[in-house]
Amino acid sequence: MSRAALFRRSDEGQAVVEFALIVPVLLVLVIGVFEFGRAWSAHQAVTDAAREGARIAVIADPAITEDSVRTVIRSALSGASLDGQLAVIELSGVNAATGEPARVAVRYPYQFGMLTKLQGINGGGAVTLGTAFVMRNE
Repeated sequence: MSRAALFRRSDEGQAVVEFALIVPVLLVLVIGVFEFGRAWSAHQAVTDAAREGARIAVIADPAITEDSVRTVIRSALSGASLDGQLAVIELSGVNAATGEPARVAVRYPYQFGMLTKLQGINGGGAVTLGTAFVMRNE
């Protein structure tokens, strides 16, 4: 057998080795993008819930209380498949005088998925998502 034939035979498994080296990197990237998308969606849900709470808080209705605003926020989070009971909600200015601001702040502890837990990114996969809205009472 010629020397050129020996070299040609020795690279038969090259594609398999390259595939084995690249697949884990690509898999980590794809899962990372997926988890980032889930976190972004959860942050958007927290933002929407805070906005909804602020909108309810500025309605000039004596029946609106801080508890009813909290209930609206928690139900909005539950509608987005998040546990509303985990949310930390800070309210001020609910049913204040006309023209006065109402402030609603929501913080939610978001738990990342399996990949970031395994790698120890973000201290075990937990991060706090938060947002605040200020609206003027009607």
